[in-house]
Amino acid sequence: MFSFRVFAPFIFLAGASVIALVFALILLGNHSDLRAQESLKQELRYRLQDHLGDIQRLAEQLRVLHEQLTPQRFTELLPLHLDDQCLLFQKGEQQEQLCGNSPPIRPSLLAELDFGDLSQGLVRIEDQVYFFYSSAGSDQPFVLLDPLTAPLLASWQSSHQLPRVSLSLKGVVVSGQGLLPLTGPQGKTLAYLRYPLPRPGQELVRTAMVPALLVLLFLLNLGFFAAYQLSKLMRGRERSEKRLRQVIDLAPQMIYARDNEGRFVLANQATARFFHGEPSDLIGSNLAELTGDNQAFEQQLRQERALLSSGENLFMQEEEIPGMGEEAPRTWETSKLHFTDVDGKSVILSISQDVSTQREQQQQLQLLSSALEHSGSAILICNSQGQIRYTNTRLCQLLGRQQEELQDQQLEDLLKGNVRRSQRHQLLRGMRELGHWRGELQFQVTVQQHYWMMVSMSPVQLAKQEEAFFVLVAEDITALKQTHQKMEQLALYDTLTGLENRRLFKQRLHKAIKLAKRQQSLAALLYLDLDHFKRINDTLGHDSGDQLLITVAERLRTCVRESDSIARLGGDEFTLLVHDLHHADAAAAVARKIIEQLSHPIILGNKSVIVTTSVGIALAPEDSTSPTELLKNADLAMYRAKSQGRNNYQFFSHEMNDQASRLLEVETELRTALAERSFEVYYQPQVNLPLGTVVGFEALVRWHHPKRGLISPAEFIPIAEETGLIVELGHQVLEQACRDLAWLNERLDYRCYVAVNLSPRQLKDKSLPQHLDALLSDYNLPPQYLELEITESTLMDQMDLSLPILHQIEDLGISLSIDDFGTGYSSLSYLKQLPVHSLKIDRSFVQDIPGDKDDMAIISAVSAMASKLNLEVVAEGVEERKQLAFLRESNCHLVQGYYFSRPLPRDEVLAACDKIALQLKEL
Repeated sequence: MFSFRVFAPFIFLAGASVIALVFALILLGNHSDLRAQESLKQELRYRLQDHLGDIQRLAEQLRVLHEQLTPQRFTELLPLHLDDQCLLFQKGEQQEQLCGNSPPIRPSLLAELDFGDLSQGLVRIEDQVYFFYSSAGSDQPFVLLDPLTAPLLASWQSSHQLPRVSLSLKGVVVSGQGLLPLTGPQGKTLAYLRYPLPRPGQELVRTAMVPALLVLLFLLNLGFFAAYQLSKLMRGRERSEKRLRQVIDLAPQMIYARDNEGRFVLANQATARFFHGEPSDLIGSNLAELTGDNQAFEQQLRQERALLSSGENLFMQEEEIPGMGEEAPRTWETSKLHFTDVDGKSVILSISQDVSTQREQQQQLQLLSSALEHSGSAILICNSQGQIRYTNTRLCQLLGRQQEELQDQQLEDLLKGNVRRSQRHQLLRGMRELGHWRGELQFQVTVQQHYWMMVSMSPVQLAKQEEAFFVLVAEDITALKQTHQKMEQLALYDTLTGLENRRLFKQRLHKAIKLAKRQQSLAALLYLDLDHFKRINDTLGHDSGDQLLITVAERLRTCVRESDSIARLGGDEFTLLVHDLHHADAAAAVARKIIEQLSHPIILGNKSVIVTTSVGIALAPEDSTSPTELLKNADLAMYRAKSQGRNNYQFFSHEMNDQASRLLEVETELRTALAERSFEVYYQPQVNLPLGTVVGFEALVRWHHPKRGLISPAEFIPIAEETGLIVELGHQVLEQACRDLAWLNERLDYRCYVAVNLSPRQLKDKSLPQHLDALLSDYNLPPQYLELEITESTLMDQMDLSLPILHQIEDLGISLSIDDFGTGYSSLSYLKQLPVHSLKIDRSFVQDIPGDKDDMAIISAVSAMASKLNLEVVAEGVEERKQLAFLRESNCHLVQGYYFSRPLPRDEVLAACDKIALQLKEL
């Protein structure tokens, strides 16, 4: 039975808990109601602000159209942009009002409105509340009015999960409903938004009250049961303490506890025997009083106080405890733990084991073991039967094995897997017959890893043991053995692939040419270059690129005979020398085999890649008898294979030498033309069909050669790209385009933009954003008037390098367009990552309209996709009226092509714009 003294706290706890729970639920419910009501008010304010923002954006768009278009054109286009809104604007000398679906506002009422300097807000006209936005600072009326209607409130309710909201012109307070005042520009209340007050707190109180009371009652019952169990535990604790004391006294270790003053509060029989007394004699004494050693007492007192303050424990730590009288101190292994005494004080509980004798023996053993373990020599000890009893760390490192694996293994079995048979037999014969042996062994750990060791084996006899042991000491001499091999390897072979290097290959090529002339046969030199190897290096890293080169070298070895030669000249260029051929078809067969072998997938890490190669073939002595000349000819043939689409082979012909000379001549002339700034920029207009006007131009570079006349960009642009001159050419085109655009915009009635193509090399130039920013500043051009066009293939080939630069360009405010869209990857996953603003449909899809249904479907799909992605679509190559009509129906708003104008010099552009304007009016 519990007494009232035990039961009273639980009764008090129960009553207080019930009262606290009721009050807490009531407060929580009221707080929840207030938060819900305030949240609803705030949401309605957000909706009003958001709608004002929509009205502002629409008004700004209309204001831009009003400024750029003629009044008549503006009036024609305005209904397309208005729904329920009304717009006040100046038309000529009169003020015009144009409304969408809502009825017009009486002019007499509009005249009474005074918007003042305010640019936006709410206004009440008769029984209707309007949102309004006026163009600030304009001396002409330009005000947009949008009525606050019930359908608008209903749309807020459905889209934002709001309760039913209605517009009230009077602020009559109704129970259970709230009012949100709508104020005008002067702070006057115009009307009210009426809404039902949310009451989530009341529902919370009703649903949570009963479960909370039940849980509380359960916890109180659990407390009664815990009190009963507590009394039982207290009785059991007394019995356990008595048993524990008996166990402590029987333990052979010293078990004792000391307080913060270093005085014993607990000591077992073993502790009392060490200090020549009884446990009761030690209680209240300290170490100094028992032994007279004040220094030892002070040292232990500082240590135990530090443990008490830090809360840490010590385990198995050695310490010296002074003995009684003149007894020498002994070494003890002690664990010190935190312990709470019966009076609640923290003390240190110590458990000490006498380890003086064991430590002296261990020190001697550790000295010997450390000498063996840290020896720079590999050491192995085995018995006379060859069973391994010990191996040191050095030997395990050399063999790549753990000591546990080698323990008790037979020496013969270990040598059998790592040493050649003849050397193994010599060592075992020396151990069994002579008792000693000395010599060199080659340890073959793995197929690629081996060590050369100088081994010395000697017998050892232990005292009082008849069994003999043998100590094997090995010194690593691998470095000495490999020095000569490395010197030869570095001089004549490629360090990565192990193939011949250029020096050795040219020596063998020289011999092969002489042999072919003497035997009247052919020697084929195959020059290989991996296609798009740089892309693999940039994408997967140089380690993967090196692994790819190693794999290619291994596959090339399977394509030729052992007597043939394979070399890596550098980078991803390889050469093969095939001897003793009687016709050129044999060299072609080798080239086809190489292409087929390299077409199989190669695993690089967790990626599978397919590499192709371009092969050039030169024959000796037909094409040349000079090794240097033959290499040059094979290189030219390889470049011809690349120009033919890659992944094929080409034989050398003398026409290739002529072409190479021609390319060098064009490159030289290009450099001269860049230095003299001989390039011109032509402009082809881009027309906006809905606006019916020219809105921009594409900049196209032209080269008027002083002797050859107009040279096609298709001839000099690839050479400029390959030689790196495209970067300087691109800078000149950008500069001239910006300068000409500034000149044109000064003479046009409206502002246009210019689109300039970027090359792949320009996209790798990290200084490009700074150069563009400087050009815009020099010619005082807003960034939206400059657009850069990048081809799909360029973006996909160097996505990781180009994307950061594209984002920097976007940050400047410059528009980006994807050129030739649809002819490359057309990847939507990449498209959503790119900061582009428009897509340019390639002329190949436009030229066959309306005859090709597939092209029509592609253009419609691209236009629809671009519309969903908020991208502009530009169609180039428009030459017929039927093409223009289809593009207009497909919502392709921007077009360019010979139907309107060919590319023109700057001075002819203005006349072309006037002509196009007349042409558009006739459509």
